[in-house]
Amino acid sequence: MERLRISLALALLLALPVAFAACGNSDPDPATVLDRALTPEHLSGFGNAEGHASGGVVAVQALGYEDRVLNERKVEASPKVMAQIREALGADNGLRTLVGNLQYEGEETVGGTETDHISGDLDIGGLAKALKQAGGGEVGKVAGMGAGTDLEDSLSAADFDLFADTDSGAIRRLDLTLALDDPDNALPPTRIRFSLTPESSGDTLR
Repeated sequence: MERLRISLALALLLALPVAFAACGNSDPDPATVLDRALTPEHLSGFGNAEGHASGGVVAVQALGYEDRVLNERKVEASPKVMAQIREALGADNGLRTLVGNLQYEGEETVGGTETDHISGDLDIGGLAKALKQAGGGEVGKVAGMGAGTDLEDSLSAADFDLFADTDSGAIRRLDLTLALDDPDNALPPTRIRFSLTPESSGDTLR
């Protein structure tokens, strides 16, 4: 009987790592969440509400210590701009080619919808070139950097957070956080977050 109890205890101990591993694997694969969100089918709903082009809203946030929001303003992203964003995100050389260190951050509610939240780093060289090609020199102005500052020289880090509808896979919010370092001063890099959401009746633009 004693031998049976010892064998049973050993079996339970050996099973515990397997059980914990199984629990840890219950989260969605972040790469799968990203790939699903970037398909034409799911991208089509980002800024297209109920079959019509509704545009979006960009919250531009200046970040401080531990990414505390110091200042925020909101600007409108027109239906035309949203269409360009959808095209850029899903392109062969779009978001998927720039990401690294993908992580699943858990489920979060965005605009009343349950979403899968993933995050990752972005290749700063590729992103800087993409932003410049898209007229992203304005990013430097937002950060208070002087005219003529090269974005490829000043962009020191970039990461993103994507919130995709748990059921449909459609993007509900996309955050792009940039660290911009002015080579002419010794201050820490300026961190700015651009948070893009589809436009809704409750959004207020400033």
